[in-house]
Amino acid sequence: MVKHYRMTILEEFIEHTYVSAGITSPDQINIDELSTRLNVWVHYAEVGSRALEAVSGMYSMFIDNRLPQDQQRLDFLHELCHLLRHAGNQMTMPESYTQMQELEAEQFVLYAAMPASMVFELTPIMPTMADAIPCLVEVFDVPPELAVKRIEQIKRRILDGYRQSKRCELKNRIHEPAWSCETKRILQQLDSQLIAKGLPRYQDHGLL
Repeated sequence: MVKHYRMTILEEFIEHTYVSAGITSPDQINIDELSTRLNVWVHYAEVGSRALEAVSGMYSMFIDNRLPQDQQRLDFLHELCHLLRHAGNQMTMPESYTQMQELEAEQFVLYAAMPASMVFELTPIMPTMADAIPCLVEVFDVPPELAVKRIEQIKRRILDGYRQSKRCELKNRIHEPAWSCETKRILQQLDSQLIAKGLPRYQDHGLL
């Protein structure tokens, strides 16, 4: 069923970013490793976590050192989204635009903390959904509620992909001409002749 899962554009962006930076295993998804590989200067202080980009390509962020370490890592991923995906000062942006960025950052955390490619590598050791939650919590070091959210999301995506593939199969069957094998053979021969002359095939006209 995994084959029916389709990544979003944001997921594909994260997967590409990780591969380009050499992030290939769950144990690398931590502040020290990611900040080093993605060239982000991290400052720990008694302030709310926030991202800064002094000039294009020079990233830095403040992480609230009063937070537990697991929350610091999630804050880092949230702010990383702003650095890699967003531009401008949120203080001067329309509220609707800011909300859109925050929603994307929340999804970014989900994907970046548990990338689909790494999750699917674990399928042999988590055959049931009951096994999946504790497995993700342990392997990716995430809160149980975040693991539940990711698994539910993956289930929905797989189901949606499966339904879409079935709809495509049904559509193809409905539109497939009921030609006999001999008729198909003759039309294919005619197609070859048309192609040799640089002309459209019968199939291009919906006859095959």
